[in-house]
Amino acid sequence: MDGICISFLWHMHQPYYKNTFTGEYLLPWTLLHGTKDYYDMGAMLKDFPGMKQNFNFVPSLLEQLVDYEDLDVKDVYLEVFRKHPSDLTEGDKVFLLGNFFNANWENMIRPFPRYYELLAKRGFYCPREGIPKITGYFSEDELRDLQIFFFLAWTDPSFFAAYEGLGYLKDKGRRFSEEDKDILRGIQKDILKGTLPLYKELAAQGIVELSTSAFYHPIIPLLIDSEAAREAMPGVNLPEVPFAWPRDASHQISSGLDFFERIMGVRPAGMWPPEGSVSEGALELYMEQGVRWLATDEDILFESLRWGTRRDERGFVMNPEVLYKPYRYEKNDRDITVIFRDQSLSDLISFHYSRSDAKEAAGDCLGRLRTIRSSVGGKIARPLVMIAMDGENAWESYKNDGRDFLSYLYEGILREDGMTPVTISEYLEASKDRGNLSHCHAGSWIGHNFSIWIGHSEDNSAWSQLARTRRFLEKEDPDKKNRMAWESIYIAEGSDWFWWYGDEHSSDSDEVFDLLFRENLANVYRYLGKEVPDMLSIPIITEDRAARPVREPVNFLGPVIDGRVTNYFEWIGSGFIEGKGHGTAMHEAVSVIKDCYYGFNESNLFLRIDLDKRFMNEMNGAAFEIAIIGKEDEYKIEYHVHDGSVEAAVPVQAVFEEILELSVPFSALGLGPKDKADVWLSLKINEMIIDRMPQRGYLVITVPSETFEAEMWYV
Repeated sequence: MDGICISFLWHMHQPYYKNTFTGEYLLPWTLLHGTKDYYDMGAMLKDFPGMKQNFNFVPSLLEQLVDYEDLDVKDVYLEVFRKHPSDLTEGDKVFLLGNFFNANWENMIRPFPRYYELLAKRGFYCPREGIPKITGYFSEDELRDLQIFFFLAWTDPSFFAAYEGLGYLKDKGRRFSEEDKDILRGIQKDILKGTLPLYKELAAQGIVELSTSAFYHPIIPLLIDSEAAREAMPGVNLPEVPFAWPRDASHQISSGLDFFERIMGVRPAGMWPPEGSVSEGALELYMEQGVRWLATDEDILFESLRWGTRRDERGFVMNPEVLYKPYRYEKNDRDITVIFRDQSLSDLISFHYSRSDAKEAAGDCLGRLRTIRSSVGGKIARPLVMIAMDGENAWESYKNDGRDFLSYLYEGILREDGMTPVTISEYLEASKDRGNLSHCHAGSWIGHNFSIWIGHSEDNSAWSQLARTRRFLEKEDPDKKNRMAWESIYIAEGSDWFWWYGDEHSSDSDEVFDLLFRENLANVYRYLGKEVPDMLSIPIITEDRAARPVREPVNFLGPVIDGRVTNYFEWIGSGFIEGKGHGTAMHEAVSVIKDCYYGFNESNLFLRIDLDKRFMNEMNGAAFEIAIIGKEDEYKIEYHVHDGSVEAAVPVQAVFEEILELSVPFSALGLGPKDKADVWLSLKINEMIIDRMPQRGYLVITVPSETFEAEMWYV
């Protein structure tokens, strides 16, 4: 039987959360994933002999993991955790109640009944401005329980059998003591100290291959020249001050390789470019540093080859022999091998399989691998299917932290004839079949462009500030004598700050990311002994701005306003904006409002709101408030869920059953064709806003003309 090789690449990454000038960590995600994800992902392979994988550790993560090993770092979360409840200030209590429920409620909080009880007491959707009003309702015992449960929930379930202390804490369940904190701290230290030695051991045994990325995870093509964004986005608005420092891009790559070798004891053969971002200029830099292989997304290959149709109606790659092999890129007597991930399989594991039964999800994945094996059989000597994805953030959405799903998947692969797990370098040494890549498209693993990180007004503002500070540093210290000033600019070049600017992603920590970015730039001035520009004290994130929908309306609608999806077609062609909600720093936001569909016909505006109904029965006093600002007037429509009553100065049809559906005439709003209305919707509980759509700013809706559908047809 013709077979396939399968190579998993787990990308382990965290941005640099430490303010180097103050020495303080402002966000705890390296620590939390350190006790929940990094160790067990590797250790699990010991239970599946023959399973081989690739792990990519970003240097900015490695440095923080080493820093956290003794838990004596200056971390705002740890400082609140260490305090006796009687010593907590009012600000500490607000911080505790506002931040120590940042975990997946269903999979991480609900398994601890007392923790879920405290969440219910705090309120499932408690706005931050409301927290100071409720701190007095929590006893010292409850506050201490919350201190411990947060870190207990962020400990991998597999450790509860391995550590007697964790079993004791889980069984105790409530009314923890200060001594219980010591038990938890000791276990955290043990896990953190054992993580990097584990991966060194697995690498020495050939079970895993270790790779790395540029040091602070920057978008290398944009560091080389921000104009690179135009290849995939010709009409994009770019920053007022362009950024073009190829020397910085080269330094991020070389220093990442050097640091990785110093910490892990081996120089990696390959790298995962941050965010899978590549370009011709980027490949040249990687080749100059002696990197032998890179991995990125399938769309980069298809765009580079200028290949049109890519997948069939079932979602499988057409001409699979094109994707499932490595490619050689050559220039100036150097060459590098590029491997392209199967986007569909990677995204199914990242975002979709968590919603299904673990065994069924693994079975579906195995079935897809069998189909690939059949479709490519005989067309390539040793086909390579690479599954590459974030190795830490997906698992909190899975039951049992993804362990059940991965166990079924690994068992299935190992039992299956014609499926061989491999490390990338092992595969490249044995397989000589290569395609040739004469051109490399400039883009990332998201949409084969850079729109997440550049083009939005917030992104562009941040790039301009980065460019101004970089120019200032070059002028003041061209010989790079002030190491920390230069380190600050390199940290600020990381991709993660730009990830949270714009309206694609939102979390409860947006403001902290904004602050950290601006503080890294301000630290350049501080280390040089110069006055920090006032502009760096002004947040880049703006509240009052138009939100970009995922799609605009393309035809007239005629939905039945009954609070249900009456049929599949009634909202086809509508505009769509995705709910972002309030969430944790690097994770899917927790939101009641999931999605908003909007559209119109010649005379009416239609809105549809889809909700997460898991917690709706615990939300007494819920009301929707829709704000519409027209040419001259502002209108508010309030719909009360409990009795279906509507308060409005304009005629409105509104019904909530499974979803909220609403219709209001344009004429009642004083709006005519081509007029614009700014719209946003809030979900309130007892007059407190607990979610909003869009999360920041407003949605701009243009009233259609009678010829709207004909106009859209020609577009």
